Order: sequence, then C-alpha cells, then structure tokens
Amino acid sequence: MAKVNAEINEIESLYISDIEDRNNINWDDKDEIEKLRQRDKERKQKAKELIDNGSLVSGLDYHHASLILQHGETTEDYKLAHELAEKAVELGDETAKWLFAATFDRWLLSENKPQKYGTQFKQDKNGEWEIAQPIDPSVTDDERVKYNVPPLSEALKVYKEKYHRK
Repeated sequence: MAKVNAEINEIESLYISDIEDRNNINWDDKDEIEKLRQRDKERKQKAKELIDNGSLVSGLDYHHASLILQHGETTEDYKLAHELAEKAVELGDETAKWLFAATFDRWLLSENKPQKYGTQFKQDKNGEWEIAQPIDPSVTDDERVKYNVPPLSEALKVYKEKYHRK
C-alpha cells in the first residue's frame, strides 16, 4: 500500500512542478522555454510510467496526469491527455471540466481540425497573442460554459489576464 501512496504523491508532485515551471518562466526567453520543454518531456515520461503501473486512483490523479500530458508535443500526447481529463470528470473532479475542453481543442488542432471551445492561443508574427484558428462555429457559448470555458468574446482577455500579466 505504501508504494501506491508514494506514486500518487508522485503524480501530484509532477503536477505541482509543471504548474510552478509555468508560473515562473519568462515566455520571451527561448533558452528558458527549451529547458521547460526538456522538463516537460521528463514529467511526461514519468507520468506515463505511473499511468502504465495503474497508479492513478482518484479524479484528481487523472486531472494531474492530464495536465502533464497536455504539455506534451504529439497528437498522441494530447489524445491521452483528453482521455485522462474525461476520466477525471467521470470520477467527479469538477475542476477537470476546463481541462477536458482544453485537451480536446489541443488534440483537434494537432490534427489540423478546428478547435471547439476556443481554449488554445498562439502568438502572431508580431508576438501578439490570439485565439488559435480555426474554431468550430457551431459550438455555442452555452456549451463552453458547461466546461468552465469563457465566452469566445472574452476568451483572449481571460487568457492574457491569467497567463501573460505584465
């Protein structure tokens, strides 16, 4: 039993490390971003080991693993992140609803399909942040709110306030 508890704590530790990395990075420093990508790869590998070992138990465990995989680099990473977020929601983690939408959008964009919820952003050629295109026009703000996603008209403002405070 102690092994399982240590592994559960490990997924939480990986999650905290992921969050702290993003809270403390200078997004304009390419060297810092490259170092972050390397740490992301290491976290992703360890999270996959924990998943493969059956160490995820609670909705929160699945939430933590989903966030780590969302910061992967491949369509397969994003698909797995989405499946993990879906499991987190199924297990009662209400806070994973936004992650469910975000991982789905990232997965869709990686397949050159329109995102549904408008949770993904990119920098334009001038370095200004914008909502990544295309966006599925059939998805309503009422559907977005079910997943704790702001209305499309507010999405960029909310994103900048949360991640790019200057």
